[in-house]
Amino acid sequence: MQRVFVAALAMLLVALAGCNPKEKTGEGQETGLGPGPDKTSTAATGPVKLGFCFEETGDAATFGTSSRKGCEMALDELNAAGGLFGAPITSQFEDNASKSDQAATAASKLANQDKVNAVIGCVASSNSIAMAKILEDAHIPQISPASTRVDLTLNEDGSVKKYIYRTCFTDDFQGTAMANFAVNGPLHAKNAVLFYAADNDYAKGIYETIKNTAASEGLTIVAEDSFLSSSETDFRTKLSKFKSLNFDVLIVPGYYKEAALIANQARELGLKQPLLGGDGFDSPDLWKNAGKNIEGSFFTNHYAADDPDPAVQDFIKKYKERYGGNVPDAMAILAYDCVNCVVDAYKRAGSIDPDALVKALSETKDFKGAAGSITINDKHNAMKKLVVMQVGDGGALHWVYTYNPGQPTTGMAGGAAAPPAEGTTPSGGTATPPAGGTPPASGETPPAAPPAPPPAAPPAGGN
Repeated sequence: MQRVFVAALAMLLVALAGCNPKEKTGEGQETGLGPGPDKTSTAATGPVKLGFCFEETGDAATFGTSSRKGCEMALDELNAAGGLFGAPITSQFEDNASKSDQAATAASKLANQDKVNAVIGCVASSNSIAMAKILEDAHIPQISPASTRVDLTLNEDGSVKKYIYRTCFTDDFQGTAMANFAVNGPLHAKNAVLFYAADNDYAKGIYETIKNTAASEGLTIVAEDSFLSSSETDFRTKLSKFKSLNFDVLIVPGYYKEAALIANQARELGLKQPLLGGDGFDSPDLWKNAGKNIEGSFFTNHYAADDPDPAVQDFIKKYKERYGGNVPDAMAILAYDCVNCVVDAYKRAGSIDPDALVKALSETKDFKGAAGSITINDKHNAMKKLVVMQVGDGGALHWVYTYNPGQPTTGMAGGAAAPPAEGTTPSGGTATPPAGGTPPASGETPPAAPPAPPPAAPPAGGN
């Protein structure tokens, strides 16, 4: 009797298994019940939840607030157009307070509690690196819109992290462009002083590149020193050591907060040389806190608001309409482009599978963003143009130079930069000074031509 029962039970189970229909996903992909699909093969499409982590408070707060605005603008546009995979894109924003330990905490929360599919952020390289350590292990793609430190996407042995990407240029390109511009741009510098934030991964990356490339670009570093951006606010003692030197430009790899302080204190000490910084200078707080002391200085950046490109001007118009008439800084447009680039990769991947997403990201070529074309190389970095801006009267920013890796570029109105010497462009790229007139941005009155850079101070006896 027992054998009959067991046999009958076995037949019943077989019958039930045969009647078990396959479950349909949102896109009609079939998957059986039981263990979830193998994420390394075919994964279901479905609602995408993106995590975001930016510096919304703390020392780099303008970077984070601008980035969030760009992201939210992109998300609203994408969802108004139907979202992704038939559903709205959802989001979870975290503030890292401009601190790497809080960025790491945010990464853990986004991965383990919020269960996001991918993370966009941060701006500061130190914070992005802290997040990358966690997200790489969690197999969650991280895409930074603005972190430029070269080793963000690399393991300690130099191999490329599988899940870490960026949609901006890197400090090796930026630092070499800065050295090249110092010599071949309107400064025609021969001698420079390097003064950098030693506790900032981003600043150290630019410093290291300039140190390694200055001589080949024809620039002599006559002195260098460092400071701690987290604790120092009085730079007078260190700056005063430069007064007896003959130099043409003060190169300051760092962020806008300390750059403003350095400009004020340098002028107070009688140092008249212009500052040259990287994209970390791009904040309205730079001129707000330094005023005329920063005018005539230069910094490299990711886009120029006076670029006549219709994509740039359309973005600026929409941003100003949404956020009360303020012209966006680079962090806003970079974040906007990053969201759109990631969503474009998802569409090409056809799946929420993280491996499918990173494969599509790696295959990104000539994606047309508002700030220019994005191509991802084999180190998961974006190949993008770089512009040089000059701070003019009243803080107006003027596009004076363009560097583009591997292809010629055209510039536009602004300063009278001399073309670089043949064969001196950074990282295999080409450089051109702006030429010709330009229509004003969004119907505004165009800014006046930038002032000539301040003359170098004679020997004392001077991001």
